[in-house]
Amino acid sequence: MAKVFTAKPLFDAHLSFTRLPSGLNMLRDYPDALAFIKQQSEKIPDVFADFNHTQAFLKSYSRKNEATYRSYRNEVERLLLWSWTVACKSIVQLRRADLENFFDFVNHPPDHWISTAVHDRFKMRGGSLCCNPLWRPFVTKIAKRDRALALADGKDVIMGRQAHRLSNSAMKICFSALSCFYNYLTDESYAFGNPIPAIRKQSPYLLVGASQKEIRRLSDMQWQFVLETAQGAANRDPSMERSLFMIALLKTLYLRISELSERPNWQPSWQHFWSDNEGNQWLKVLGKGNKIRDVSVPDALLPYIQRYRNYRSSESFSFGANSPLVVKNRGIGGMTSRQLRRIVQATFDAAYKHMVEEGFGDQAETLQAASSHWLRHTGASQDIATRPLKHMADDLGHASMATTDQVYIQSDMKERAYSGKDRDV
Repeated sequence: MAKVFTAKPLFDAHLSFTRLPSGLNMLRDYPDALAFIKQQSEKIPDVFADFNHTQAFLKSYSRKNEATYRSYRNEVERLLLWSWTVACKSIVQLRRADLENFFDFVNHPPDHWISTAVHDRFKMRGGSLCCNPLWRPFVTKIAKRDRALALADGKDVIMGRQAHRLSNSAMKICFSALSCFYNYLTDESYAFGNPIPAIRKQSPYLLVGASQKEIRRLSDMQWQFVLETAQGAANRDPSMERSLFMIALLKTLYLRISELSERPNWQPSWQHFWSDNEGNQWLKVLGKGNKIRDVSVPDALLPYIQRYRNYRSSESFSFGANSPLVVKNRGIGGMTSRQLRRIVQATFDAAYKHMVEEGFGDQAETLQAASSHWLRHTGASQDIATRPLKHMADDLGHASMATTDQVYIQSDMKERAYSGKDRDV
């Protein structure tokens, strides 16, 4: 196998993809991807058909939301690139042994298929969207703390790609997406059947069993420093009211970062705060699976909401109920998940620095690894002991109370650990 990565990305981000025409016309502004497909078709005649059916699958199965598209795209694109450049076959020529080799490949891809950072697939050059030479189908994760330390020391961020392994949950997603893909190809009479379920049953990469899932959350001390840091920044600089508002909202209402972001089918706005007949406050959000839910808003959060509302109204005469919930300080409109994460990360970084200065360096260390999702877990973990499980499940957006119970209630595990401490050897 060649040690140089020669494949190209095929499908752009969700917003761009949904606006593109069908068939190879989709690639009229993507000259590198089109040239790559034409090159592969010289060796494998069915490459054009593979591409067209995959594009149709993504358009059909990814209409609901961006997350579904991104997950399916990543998995089927890896299969296409591997099938064409490694197996040198059309996807409908792959047999069970080929696909077993593919899952071996996915579980431990070669170094030249792996990047140490997320890179855009395409870059605009001369009016065309050219493939980014830094992009790879797999990305190995580097702990934020390790990355920050390396950059602080002026060193390059280096991580051995040979350590890359997909997690059990990532392999499950891979099997699920490709099974759905082959079902689609079979329904369209392009493939002769779906071999994925039979392979999945015998796969060594899917582990079965229950284990306690670690909840990544802030400690009570870390949360207090994060909140105080955000408040202090907002008191000194009114433009930081946005950060304080976001931090308080994400933690107290157990929100996912995407639920504050602007999406093609949903724009969080101030009208989504509403009161019922008894004066109770609620926030309407669009969660996973395109499900709308109402999250109860506690009285303690109202001052933080009012602070940001006052700031927004003072900055813009056009501020009103239809205004986006969180906006750019410069420019117009709502914000993407990536932009929102950067704001949260800046607050975490400032809180970490504050804790170190106050002599709590040891307790601050895990804060360097924290992500915005930790705020959701922090709020839910703190409240689970005092609120009914059904109420928690509804506010979290869990379809089943069993999910809430499994994720946040750890009393059985603690009791089991306690009763087992005194066992003899």
